[in-house]
Amino acid sequence: MKKYYTLLIFVFCSFLLNAQNYNIEIPTQRFQVDETNKIIICKIDITLIPDLSSYESVSLELDNIYTFSSNPNLLSHQDSYIVERNGDDFSLYFTIFPLAAITSQFEIVDEPKRLADFVYADDEEIKTSFMGVELRGGASQTYPKKTYDLEFWEDPTGDESIDLQFGDLREDDDWILDALYNEPLRLRAHSSHQLWLEMHTPHYINEEEDAKAGANVMYIDLFLNNEYIGVYMLSEQVDRKQLKIKKYNNDIRGELYKAEYWVTGNCSYYGLPPFDNTNQSWGGYKLKHPDPDDVISWDNLYNFTDFVINSELPYFNNNIAASLQIENALDYFIFLNLIRATDNTGKNIYTARYNQDNPYFFVPWDLDGAFGTIWNGSDDPTTDDILSNGLFDKLIHETPTVQITNQIRARWADLRQNGPLHTIALNSRLTGSYNLLKDNKVYEREALVWQNYPYSQDTKDYMDIWLLDRLEYLDDYFDFVLDTNEFKEKLIMLYPNPANTSVTITRDSLDSEVYSVFSMSGALLKSGILESSTSVIAVDYLSSGVYLLKIGDATVKRLIIE
Repeated sequence: MKKYYTLLIFVFCSFLLNAQNYNIEIPTQRFQVDETNKIIICKIDITLIPDLSSYESVSLELDNIYTFSSNPNLLSHQDSYIVERNGDDFSLYFTIFPLAAITSQFEIVDEPKRLADFVYADDEEIKTSFMGVELRGGASQTYPKKTYDLEFWEDPTGDESIDLQFGDLREDDDWILDALYNEPLRLRAHSSHQLWLEMHTPHYINEEEDAKAGANVMYIDLFLNNEYIGVYMLSEQVDRKQLKIKKYNNDIRGELYKAEYWVTGNCSYYGLPPFDNTNQSWGGYKLKHPDPDDVISWDNLYNFTDFVINSELPYFNNNIAASLQIENALDYFIFLNLIRATDNTGKNIYTARYNQDNPYFFVPWDLDGAFGTIWNGSDDPTTDDILSNGLFDKLIHETPTVQITNQIRARWADLRQNGPLHTIALNSRLTGSYNLLKDNKVYEREALVWQNYPYSQDTKDYMDIWLLDRLEYLDDYFDFVLDTNEFKEKLIMLYPNPANTSVTITRDSLDSEVYSVFSMSGALLKSGILESSTSVIAVDYLSSGVYLLKIGDATVKRLIIE
């Protein structure tokens, strides 16, 4: 497919030999033009276009002929261009992301799905399909940039759906396009979803090797009815197919429930309302599997919730592992508190069971209110609290067993020392996403159509500092101990901090240790050896900002340069 696409580009690019004019002709479904906002986005292999600086003029052939206001050199995803058509200037981008377009003659509403045409172009191929599209979400429906639920159809009637596959995501007929409108940097939800997939594996993976712990996601650029509406997060659904839980077979086997509303305290294990097995909703939950057309039964989830809320602590501690997958619950508690997702303790969480002889487990969802923001996108600088609910109160806080206490501390230490929660790994993830969006002009073109947030370094710096403060608090909360050197991290001191030309490092050790200075993106800037309990290192080569100082194998401190 790649070879075929390469040949197409060569066919559609006009290579003129007279060194006067160079015309770039782009296949129809690999560009979109927004006449209202004067934006053009193209998805082609730009490495096939030569250096254009030597030509007298360069034109772009799309729906019309456009002329570059000044000749580019090599085309880049990290540049934007001005092209002119009949006196009108357009901003031109070559996107690094897949490019998609939805076109419908109908108003898109909450329900039902409305017929639309869909076009998708990535590096390898073009996909087209009929589709049904509807609005998705609660508060997000009040935002001008909407989130959409998509279903791909065999024909315009919508009687038969078809499966499509995008990037590294699964093949399916049902997808979500998340607008990310209330997320200041358009990266918190994306990074959080991928972080959860990295830190957690389904406990039944040996039985279901394709099972995922949650939804995978990817970025796309999206046009709706010929207008650019920004970068979106294309997301898999959290459903039976994604989790590979057992199908209904005349008896309930796998179960899946989505906590959607803060009502009665039921989903957060503080209340227990009566249920009605003729209604597919109960106390804030919505039944997702089995299909309500097959059977509706809240008995199992009700009994589990009743056990959590009403059992005495000794009985709870002795029997919880039979009903709840403990490793999953502890990972969810750690994840919830690391990103501080305040809207996810009793809402935006799936409760599932692989089979009737298996315990319940949790799957996170809707993760935009994280890393120092809340659900509406506002900053919340709080770093010194613990998010919980009735279940976690009982499991972790109200006289927990020694086994649970040791297990969650060990898990936190493992994730921090060797896993994706290491300070440098976390900063590399967030900074990598930020740089991807900033360097490839995504923030620039988002700002052309949505001015709700400043896509600036200040907003990124706020998140970086918030994360370091949050990690420091959670290290204390989980009584984080590195390797066998108990309390070693707490006995390493830096001063002055903020620093200017040098910083002194004191350690409760005479052993030699390697130190390394990293940027917030994880780039190694300098390393050396600490040979005594008190060492002075020069930092005058660093510009003002926040850095990470790593000492030994795992200790990481924040270093501020003024």
